[in-house]
Amino acid sequence: MANVNRIIFSAFILSLCVYSPSTIALESKQDTSSVIQILGEAQDLIYKGEGTVALEKINRAKFLSDSLKFEFGSALSEVRLADILISRQKYDSAITVLNNTITKYPNSRARPYFYNQLAAVYNFIAQPRKSIETYEKALDYIYLLDENQQSRTVAGIRVNMASAYKKIQDRENIFKNYLEGLKFAEASKDTIFLVITLNNLGDTYNNYQEYEKADFRLRKALDLALMKDFKGELLRIYLNLGNTQTNLKNYDEALDFYNKALELNDIVRPGSPPFQILYNLGNLYLKNRDFDNAKSFFEESLKYCEELNIPQGLYYNYTGLANLYSEFSDPDTSVYWYKKALEVAVSLNMSEFILELHEKLYDVYKSKESPKDALFHLESARAIADSLNDVLSKSALADLESTLELDRQTEINRLLEEKQGVQERQLLFKSRFNIAALVAIVMILLLLYFVLKTERERKKVNQLLQNQKRELEDLNQTKDKLFAIVAHDLRSPIASIQGILYMINNSDLTLEEIKELSTALEPKLQKNIDTLDDLLLWARQQMSGIQLDLKIVDTKPIIDNMIGNQLFQLEAKEITVENNIPEYTTSFVDISAFTLIIRNLLSNSTKFTDPNGKIEFKCSEEEEFITYSIKDTGIGIPKNIQDSVFEDNSKTRRGTNMEIGSGFGLSLCKEFVLRMNGEIYFETEENIGTTFFVKLPKKSPTV
Repeated sequence: MANVNRIIFSAFILSLCVYSPSTIALESKQDTSSVIQILGEAQDLIYKGEGTVALEKINRAKFLSDSLKFEFGSALSEVRLADILISRQKYDSAITVLNNTITKYPNSRARPYFYNQLAAVYNFIAQPRKSIETYEKALDYIYLLDENQQSRTVAGIRVNMASAYKKIQDRENIFKNYLEGLKFAEASKDTIFLVITLNNLGDTYNNYQEYEKADFRLRKALDLALMKDFKGELLRIYLNLGNTQTNLKNYDEALDFYNKALELNDIVRPGSPPFQILYNLGNLYLKNRDFDNAKSFFEESLKYCEELNIPQGLYYNYTGLANLYSEFSDPDTSVYWYKKALEVAVSLNMSEFILELHEKLYDVYKSKESPKDALFHLESARAIADSLNDVLSKSALADLESTLELDRQTEINRLLEEKQGVQERQLLFKSRFNIAALVAIVMILLLLYFVLKTERERKKVNQLLQNQKRELEDLNQTKDKLFAIVAHDLRSPIASIQGILYMINNSDLTLEEIKELSTALEPKLQKNIDTLDDLLLWARQQMSGIQLDLKIVDTKPIIDNMIGNQLFQLEAKEITVENNIPEYTTSFVDISAFTLIIRNLLSNSTKFTDPNGKIEFKCSEEEEFITYSIKDTGIGIPKNIQDSVFEDNSKTRRGTNMEIGSGFGLSLCKEFVLRMNGEIYFETEENIGTTFFVKLPKKSPTV
């Protein structure tokens, strides 16, 4: 199991000396200084793995602070108590203590430490995004600290954030934040800060399979930790070095490091089972092809993770057991464990892990000669890989645009400063040569007029530039969306065909199996033909606009035709569709636009309706309008995205069978409904269903 990083730059590391001597003197100088000193000693003991003695000192500091009404010391004592709970892996208790502290001391100067410590706990329990948000909140309160403590605190929080970014695979932010921490630690010669940063950086290199770099950083951290006897960090360094040596196939040295970690675990984490170390021992024996020992350690680690409800521990042990049975030719048992690991990975929204598991399952099903299952996991893996690549591409593009914008603003500011300098020199020159007061006043008035006129012109130019910038951004967003759809959605069926051809060429498939795969692919091709139609219509609309041919149309046959076109998707999910629109129901519409609207709404309902569900078309008439309704028994629309479903940049969701969409179908529907003088809206209830309403005129407004 990859080491769970535990950087706790709480009160002592970030704030042992937060109160400068002059600040402490404002309270009872000797007594409040004693509180800070006691808490500093407690932090030292925690790093040395002596939690019991540290707890005695914390209780003493808390009692003294409460007696003195020294709020800062009382708050800091509770943060230190959370530090001990974290070191013993009692994360729920730590969260409770910290939330109570935040509530109890809402105006405390120690707020940066409250949120820093709380963010660390979220990171440990596999909630990295919530952890990053909480670290950002800690940074928001940095201004509360003494100026001489701010840079140290910021550096510590940034290093902690790198650990959270590692869990969401944001490599740029990982190394950016670690670099800030290293610069500060080396400049300030802060040993514990440097040990923790080097340890976590080494673990990060392990994750990226750069084992030589990992070994260098970890051994440097080991030397410093041994010198200062930081038992808590020594435990994590031994564990990380064991992982490094395992991957370098130095199995004897790896085993030695794991045994040292086991010895320290009872000291640093009394009463806490060493499930991480046990998992890594299982992985070591797996790589050494020792089936019995590997299975024994994985199962022991898994037992502890189930008892303590540690999701990441479950994921790693499920995967370890799956790899074990795969290695020893038991594909059925391997599939069982891979699927359990996949359930955990999906629940934690860990894209990298989900991708890896789909690839593993593809390999296993291929070896089992189960082509349909193999194709499903191959397509799932490629879809996730495409999504990750899209994210990386967008990130790189955003960075480039930010850099270019910064350069442009810098150049504009430089020109404005030069112009301002010229104006100031002109004013100085003219003022020196004023012969008479009247001439001086006239010249000053002329100069003021010139400055005001120039300022107005500058504002006009800036406004023009801003308008052009917005236009370019809109065009760029349109271009980006067009390219993203072409690169992602239209690539999917080609990838599926490629997958089938690959399996045909590399497997002895029967004609019946080939027909089965072809039948499974046909609805996907139909879905993407629909997407291509939408895309071309949308692109035409964006580039030149579309003239609608409005006339009175019998709508029921169009709806029947659309249902027939989507029979593959409907039958695949065993969804029942009823068209209860009466015969000869007419509306004043453009046939192509109305067809697009019905196709997209039917496709949307199919996508978000569970197998064996139902979709129903109905209508109601008024004097001038007819309202069509498309009702499904699907999963509904979450409240947080209901306001944006008709927008061009709305986020797409996966359907009940992991179907993907283009993200612009509903915005296109709304655009054409409005152009046909109609309205579109919906009613939804999560896990009950959604009904879309399309209100259209029955005849031309001019008739």
